[in-house]
Amino acid sequence: MSTMKRILIAVVCLFAAIACYVFGIPTGGAVFLVLGFLLEGLFWFQLTRRKRAS
Repeated sequence: MSTMKRILIAVVCLFAAIACYVFGIPTGGAVFLVLGFLLEGLFWFQLTRRKRAS
């Protein structure tokens, strides 16, 4: 996967996680908070993943 595509996926995951946090905290939506945690974890995984040696 190209570096630009990986970064784009990571940024989209980060913004989706922030949106879930913003929506979940005031309404008490535990589902949105858990989804936010998962998306944030995916964001960090995308940023710290190393490229495979070809």
